[in-house]
Amino acid sequence: MKHQRLGTTGLEVSDVGLGTFEWGHRVDDQVAQRLVDEYKDAGGNLIELPSSATISAEVLGQLRLPEEILLLARVGVSMSEPDHIEVGLGRSRILSQVDTLLRTVGRDHLDVLVLDVFDAEVDRAETASAIETLLTLGKIRYVGVSHHTGWQLAEMRGAGIPVACAVAEYSLLNREAEAELVPAADYAGVALIAGAGLGRGVLTDKYRNATPQDSRLAGELSEYAGAYLDERSNRVLAGVRRAATALGVSTLDIALAFNRQHGIASTLVSPRTPAQLAEVTGSEVELADEIAEVLDQISWSPSA
Repeated sequence: MKHQRLGTTGLEVSDVGLGTFEWGHRVDDQVAQRLVDEYKDAGGNLIELPSSATISAEVLGQLRLPEEILLLARVGVSMSEPDHIEVGLGRSRILSQVDTLLRTVGRDHLDVLVLDVFDAEVDRAETASAIETLLTLGKIRYVGVSHHTGWQLAEMRGAGIPVACAVAEYSLLNREAEAELVPAADYAGVALIAGAGLGRGVLTDKYRNATPQDSRLAGELSEYAGAYLDERSNRVLAGVRRAATALGVSTLDIALAFNRQHGIASTLVSPRTPAQLAEVTGSEVELADEIAEVLDQISWSPSA
């Protein structure tokens, strides 16, 4: 697995990040430990905690976590009740959520703190002050943003927040970030981390003939995965299959190679089993220019 710097910082991250979205749900602590160990052995070093990640953080706190593993965690979103979501980047919320995360995972700092919402109501100076406090105290090392547009990224940096990376959904099935966020990030030297880099699982081609009973499409996340089972996505996936067949690899290999070739610092994936993880960490395909060009053409859309 390759490592590269996060934007213009000195922090190096692996080109595949381990998501914990399913931990505490369909991934128990024993499987999670295997995933961490095998991910680290394969050269991975970045673990992501999703927004409002109480259960995932609790599982992570029970594991043996190598010191070289970097933690990327999101703040700004909280759920006081299962059906009540609160968002904001006020000082109190940020400091409180960071302290809770650190206690739960059993570490003294977070390597990358991601502001998971753009808060138009709170003065950016207040958010910047909270970040400065956390950096000064050593509770966080770097800062990222998620669910931000290009101008919102620029505004956060203009307020003095040293944003090092932007997390955005990005894959052959969703290149909307290229319209505004990617140019802004490139100009500022900010790295892009791809969420849902396998097209919410669709780019693994698991849904070609049927819906696996243990898949997201068969469960409570059916709308999430099903959004990429439309006519346009089918056309893109057909092209990805042709490229995979020509190279003698899997569609997953093509998806990860495409992201690497488009300058993605790290692609976040959330495998549920060691077998799924091995397929991801063992993927080292490089695309020839002519194949990359065809994939670029078939996956581009006017909205991107």
